[in-house]
Amino acid sequence: MATEKTDVVIVGMGAAGAVLAAELAKAGMKVIGLERGPRLTTADFKPRDELRFFQRQDLRPNPKRQPVTWRPNARVRANPLRSLSYGNQAGGGTVHYGAVSWRFHEDDFRARSHTIERYGAAAIPEDSSLADWPLSYQDLEPFYDRAEYEIGVSGKAGNLLGQKITGGNVFEAPRRREYPLPPLATDQAGVLFDEAARKLGYHPFSPPHAIISQDYRGRQACTYCGFCQAFGCHVGAKSSTLVTLLPLADATGNFKLITGAMCHRIDSDNSGRATGVSYYGPDGSDNAIEAELVILAPFIYDNTRLLLLSKTAKFPDGLANSSGQVGKHIMAHIGAKVYAAFDGRYVNNYMGPNAQKHSLDDFNADNYDHGGLGFIRGSQVAIATANQEGGPIGTAMGMEPPAGTPRWGAAYRNFFAKYFARHTVIISETENLPYPDQTIDLDPDVRDAWGLPAPRITYDWRRLNERKGVAFIQDKLEQLGQAMGATHVWRAPLSQGAPGPHTQGGTRMGSDPKTSVVNRYSQSWDVPNLFIVGSSTHPSMSGFNPTLTIQALAYMSAEAIVTRYRKSPGPLA
Repeated sequence: MATEKTDVVIVGMGAAGAVLAAELAKAGMKVIGLERGPRLTTADFKPRDELRFFQRQDLRPNPKRQPVTWRPNARVRANPLRSLSYGNQAGGGTVHYGAVSWRFHEDDFRARSHTIERYGAAAIPEDSSLADWPLSYQDLEPFYDRAEYEIGVSGKAGNLLGQKITGGNVFEAPRRREYPLPPLATDQAGVLFDEAARKLGYHPFSPPHAIISQDYRGRQACTYCGFCQAFGCHVGAKSSTLVTLLPLADATGNFKLITGAMCHRIDSDNSGRATGVSYYGPDGSDNAIEAELVILAPFIYDNTRLLLLSKTAKFPDGLANSSGQVGKHIMAHIGAKVYAAFDGRYVNNYMGPNAQKHSLDDFNADNYDHGGLGFIRGSQVAIATANQEGGPIGTAMGMEPPAGTPRWGAAYRNFFAKYFARHTVIISETENLPYPDQTIDLDPDVRDAWGLPAPRITYDWRRLNERKGVAFIQDKLEQLGQAMGATHVWRAPLSQGAPGPHTQGGTRMGSDPKTSVVNRYSQSWDVPNLFIVGSSTHPSMSGFNPTLTIQALAYMSAEAIVTRYRKSPGPLA
């Protein structure tokens, strides 16, 4: 077993891992980053190839080699998911994501206490494990600001230090300054959505994207090619950590990236202190890295799985799991969408970005009165493409025709030919409350290409609170489609309970080591030299995409490590 020694080893070089690599290396710490996939370049994305990136999903885990299984409840056997949406290369999901970069609302961080204050404790479902975060929006605001300026986010402020600004999101939490770049241009579908939303009395705006609208820090501005979600950017305008933060880490001379590295264990000693990690190299060799500080930053399935695989006599239920909370309280966005098709006009729905082209926040979080509705929390609403992935293949695979139109044959061909350029999609992302029986554990029956147990998800979003919330927002989406003047408006079918995008939970943060896995700095309660960074630490979710919050938390962790932990290793109060 080959062994290297370093100050810090980071598993996963995506949204969070790249932040930590750059910040710790700039501070003079020797850092080794492990990435399961390759390190690609902007040149690799110049052929905008739908077969490669959408159909073959070359930027995502191969579900045959890296399976994840799902079951709706513990009484049935889990089956492998057919496709996986997270990253499998340096830069992680930020290489191929839609790049929507939201800050959470103030009440997202205190959803439990806020709900009790406004509606009473009975409004929270009895079986939900909804919890407040151990930090506030105000605690995280400086790190949101830093992330936006470091990577480059385009948008329009709607709340500058408490002053509401027309044209931005008037529901957003207060921010200290404008976005570093103006918002991306609004396409025809966005204009129609904006007009319809205002007609209905809502407050539409151009959402923030980690796609640069103007040249920024040596990178070229967006060309509006439409190949955003599911694709790497062919000009480097998408602010992925591949083109923003990993080069900063490289420039320090203190960072080494090892690709093709499949981490299979967090090593620890008899005292429970983490001593490093073990990984399989691309040649199948078993290797080890010894480190003073270990940071886990892959997608939540692998964060949780690594802890469970690393059990010891001291931690028989998984490393850092004395609380028994590892793998619990899984959440994901619940997606409802409505199609709007036009007989009398073309809609250029393929001018980028694909995801959340134009948005409204009126039904998100607790931005409206939930009294008497029978559910809590909300949904972000936006106009998008059929599968939020550009091009004819993505549209054909993602588009659900109206009732009576088959998904194959001449009738579908004729429908698709007519409406390919004459339709748009109104989507929502509904919050999923946490529940303790929504879990990730190790599948006893399915193994990956390295012989390791696959992550198994036990999850079903179809709870009463979530069903009512989705039904409510579906009505609003239909009203928007009709207000846009569409000839045909119809609902897409809902999923059968499987987790949607933006999975969160599994190693939740909190103020009590008995009920959480990490503290507010993403530091393990049980193993102080182990940090677990990413969406797995979120105690609750938002109707917003989580990536910018993941990155802000990573900056917060990095600052705590550099200014406090490095000087006095141990628990951070």
